[in-house]
Amino acid sequence: MSVLLFFNELSYGTAVSAQEVDEAMSNLVELLRTAHRWRPDLALITQVSLKSIELAKGYYITQWIAASEINHTRWLFIRTIQNSAPFGSVFPDDADDADGDVEYRYDQRPAEAIGAAHLLDGLVVSLCLDLKWDRPWLVAERLILEEKESGELEIQENSVNVRHAATKSNVESHEIWVREAGKDQLNSGAAIWDNREGLFPCLTFLPDVEVNLRGLEVVWIRPVLDLLIKLEQAISEWKVKNTPFPEWKTEITPESDTRRHLCMFTDLDGEQRLFELHGRFAPGPGRLHFRLVPEDRTARVAYIGRKLGI
Repeated sequence: MSVLLFFNELSYGTAVSAQEVDEAMSNLVELLRTAHRWRPDLALITQVSLKSIELAKGYYITQWIAASEINHTRWLFIRTIQNSAPFGSVFPDDADDADGDVEYRYDQRPAEAIGAAHLLDGLVVSLCLDLKWDRPWLVAERLILEEKESGELEIQENSVNVRHAATKSNVESHEIWVREAGKDQLNSGAAIWDNREGLFPCLTFLPDVEVNLRGLEVVWIRPVLDLLIKLEQAISEWKVKNTPFPEWKTEITPESDTRRHLCMFTDLDGEQRLFELHGRFAPGPGRLHFRLVPEDRTARVAYIGRKLGI
């Protein structure tokens, strides 16, 4: 899996001089070259076509390329690691549903590159046209709009740390991560399934969950993995003789009465049983359905995917 770098759309397009842009682009290329020496499989992902980017007000990247031979050489290097697919496409088609909609903000502005880097465990790169970008981490706000069991909509807001670089020294802070990213991590739903027994000894899975995981949207891999880890931790600490439920590490709720019929699945012994307990993941209305098996002190997962019935 490539190391994903996302070009921060908030860091360019401001009213600065061509000279300032040239210096910032020089810094950007230097950090890219540094990271590329560590990992040749870099992928630079941009919001729009790279050649259409307005680096400063009225000053486009094509003008910067034509300004000097060294800029043209820098451009050729950028092209070697540029991924032409816009990063907005990593979000699932239903990510704009009210239930599970997610938005990232930085300095009270929508921040798509920062959000994509956080969701996909990547790194944001910026043009250092403002001192606020000269730092190895950014603290962004994540807002998730969720529908509660009552039907009411609720905004959950929290701060998240996102890897970032606008200079060579910034990216050097992430050298170990760049070198190792993706090598030993679960970076696909198939990898989660194949490693389930070692990772989640307190969880069992119905056979159809394999299909769910192998077909998992890429943007859901990390949220699903995080949810499974929290569920595993809760079950491993469960004192079955003292309490009918574990101490959950994330929000776990039963299904509403009107939707419980959607939560019937054929269990491992061939019997139909209710798997109404569920956790949520975003973006989009993601659900993980399971039931508790107190006699074995386990949880049995029946379904991972889009909210049932919609």
